[in-house]
Order: sequence, then C-alpha cells, then structure tokens
Amino acid sequence: MSVDLQRISASVTKNDSGKIPMTIWYSLGLLIHLIALALWLGGIVFFLIVLGPAVHELEPRITITTLNQGRLGLETASWIAIGLLLLTGILNLVARAPATGVVDNESYGIILGVKLFVFSAMVVHHCLQVFKYAPRIANLTSDLPQTMTAWPEALLFNWRRWFLLLKINAALGPIAVLLGLALASS
Repeated sequence: MSVDLQRISASVTKNDSGKIPMTIWYSLGLLIHLIALALWLGGIVFFLIVLGPAVHELEPRITITTLNQGRLGLETASWIAIGLLLLTGILNLVARAPATGVVDNESYGIILGVKLFVFSAMVVHHCLQVFKYAPRIANLTSDLPQTMTAWPEALLFNWRRWFLLLKINAALGPIAVLLGLALASS
C-alpha cells in the first residue's frame, strides 16, 4: 500500500484564496473531540477497572487517601475533556451544517437531540460528583484519625454514591459514542 504524499500535501495546503480549507478545520476539531472523549471515558474506565480494585488490598487509610487523590486527578481531566467536547462539538456542528445541509435532515436532528441529552446527563452526574459528594469526601478524608482499621460509615456512604454516578457515566459514555457515530454517518 503506497501513500500519495503529493495528493495528501495538496489537500492540506492553502486554497487559491490563501485560506486553509474548512475540511481541515473540521477534521482537526473532530480529532480534538475524539481525544477529549477518550480522555474523559478513559479516565472513568481507569478509575473503575484499575484504581478502584487495586486499592482494595491496602489499609483503609491508604485506600481512602489514594482514592481521594485519584478522584482529584479524574475531576481535573474530566473538566478539561468536558470543555473540549463542548467547544469542538459546537465548532464541528457549525462547520458541518452549511457544508452538507445535514441539519435540515430530521433524523440528524433527532440523533443530535438524544446525544445532547445523554451528554447533558453525564455532565449533571459529574457535577453531582464534584459539587455534592467530593466536598464531603474531602472533608471526611481530612478528618481521618491516624490509626484506623475500618472505613468510617459516612465516608463509605459518600464514596458509594460517587462511584454509582461514575458507573452511570461509564454506561452512558458508549451510548454517546454510538450516537456520535450515527451523526457522522447520517
């Protein structure tokens, strides 16, 4: 399989007016959108499949501290990803709509509406994690005694709620991906 570098470089270069074609911006926006999606969903999956189970064998205090540090990292990565997803999603919609007239398509509008609903639900769940349960978890974690043999009940309750929301987002994420693929093919 050979690659025609002249054809590729010609498609990336500026057009007659000296501007880079819109398809390049659309492609770049789509690439950033996919990277942001991978960052958010990858962080969720890593937390659920790797970090969560890995800390079960540790002492309760170390487990709680490790989970809390992982939660902070996941929140940071998630907010960056959510911001990029919002920005690139809007830009990709704006770039695609006039070029293809696809927004006039009724099925496209329905799929887009469902995708936006799923994404909004994921953001609401993330906000509950960050603004409702995370402060409680942080306060209870900072108040832990130096020697402890079991999880405090209040902390365990908040972590269970936090993990439940994370699992719901882990289930909604692939639905959003499939809806995005349906948008791309319509």
